[in-house]
Amino acid sequence: MSQTDLLIVGAGSAGCLLANRLSADPSLTVTLVEAGGAGGHPLSRLPAGYSRLMEHSDLTWGYRTAPDPATADRAILFPRGRGLGGSSAINGLMQVRGQAADFDGWAQKGCRGWSYDEVVPYFQRTERYDGPDGDASRGRGAKAATGVAVTQVVERGPLLEGFMTAAQRLGLPYNPDYNGPVQDGVAWTQQTRQGRWRSGAKEAFLDPASRRPNLAIITDAVVTAVTFEDRRASGIALRRAGREERITARRAVILCAGAIGTPQLLQLSGIGPAEVLARAGIPVLHDSPGVGRNLTDHYLMRMAWRVRGLPTANERSHGLALVREIARWAVKGEGILTCSAGMITAFIRSREGLASPDIQAVVAPGSWREGRFGHLEDEPGVSMGVWQHRPESRGEVEITSPDPAAAPRIRPGYLTAEEDRRALVWGMRFCRRWAATAPLDAHVGPEALPGPAAESDEELLAVARSRGSTVYHPCCSARMGPDGDAMAVLDPELRVRGLDRLYVADASAFPAMTSGNTNATVYMLAEKASDLIAGHLAA
Repeated sequence: MSQTDLLIVGAGSAGCLLANRLSADPSLTVTLVEAGGAGGHPLSRLPAGYSRLMEHSDLTWGYRTAPDPATADRAILFPRGRGLGGSSAINGLMQVRGQAADFDGWAQKGCRGWSYDEVVPYFQRTERYDGPDGDASRGRGAKAATGVAVTQVVERGPLLEGFMTAAQRLGLPYNPDYNGPVQDGVAWTQQTRQGRWRSGAKEAFLDPASRRPNLAIITDAVVTAVTFEDRRASGIALRRAGREERITARRAVILCAGAIGTPQLLQLSGIGPAEVLARAGIPVLHDSPGVGRNLTDHYLMRMAWRVRGLPTANERSHGLALVREIARWAVKGEGILTCSAGMITAFIRSREGLASPDIQAVVAPGSWREGRFGHLEDEPGVSMGVWQHRPESRGEVEITSPDPAAAPRIRPGYLTAEEDRRALVWGMRFCRRWAATAPLDAHVGPEALPGPAAESDEELLAVARSRGSTVYHPCCSARMGPDGDAMAVLDPELRVRGLDRLYVADASAFPAMTSGNTNATVYMLAEKASDLIAGHLAA
């Protein structure tokens, strides 16, 4: 049995950052444990490679949701990263902090210390932003000596420029930096990219710390449970190369396994709703009804149109055209190989009286076969994805077996709230208006998905139920909250209530969904967690 001061479970966005920050103290020994491999797959470094990684057997967990009548009884692909870097190695590279009101809302719900003004310094510390000068809240220079690289898209061209012009003609203001205090408007997407390459958690945080003598990194090791002495976390049990092992943590155990893995591991360790643990045959250590509940995710509808007279990524992705694109990427760091999931991002209000945008839409200069990532269509096409910022629908994560290798049941509860259905249909109609606005009306042709046959609200919603999918933003499944909140798994300092020396620092800890892609907020939360944990250790 080996020993360490701090044990970090999960080497995704949060775990890599925490390993860097906490091991910076040479008086502490830190061990980072990851179920997947050492990473480094060539497509995970290539920005556009994300489209081929969503079902990769080595780099994801292979999850699918439980069939649900609200989404046409489909088992929806639900990618979660596996390996060093976690989901930051397979995501669509979009850097979106969310709105100031999101974090002020966290504080107003009783999570003191998490208001916008209080978390901005942590956002700054996690990024190296090289976009337009302006807002002082961005991480530049000394504010982010070690951070993820963030830059605006370089692949634009006449089709995307047309979408940018059309959005402004519809009344959306151009926003040079939606990660500043104001999110409204249309913008060029900010990517986690450094030149030709993806900038993920492994490259930004773990690699710079990997040679420290006080940091141990263990891969290909599935953690099967957190171990306890009385009600104090004492370490972990794990399975590696067919052997059962244990590691003792002298100071603390920090779970960074993500919005699915963290509630799963808590439940396997006897921490969760008593009825869920009983059904799975797990003895109850701590009846915590919020573990695995309150799962929240963005639900995406992807739309597509034929394009005439302008180049798209579809025809540039094969044959001699692809050879030219590879050369552009290699020589100049440009072209379709630098593309992210969205190249233009719009933040929109779906009705009068809203204090802030409630809809996010993205534009990509290509279209996917059957609307799914992986293979672009042969005919020229363009696609838009649209989702509601702050869904009211809630779901759950539950283990169904005491076997750690058994996937948990994931039920996101998409479209179960009326407001979610209304907002998504409104967003689909907005995308149609956008695509039909000058100067696009000369180049954007027939709608391929969902197609002109879907006209009424009921017909659009039916298509969304049968063709929509996750935006890969699950969160809130082991949320923090104030004293007296029975469903709050964590206190606002990320400690598991009712137990000692056990922390959670990943998207499961969010008290509420943020208005945008979640990876930037995971980095922020982990950065703040590093200060909180260091402060507790020094006390």
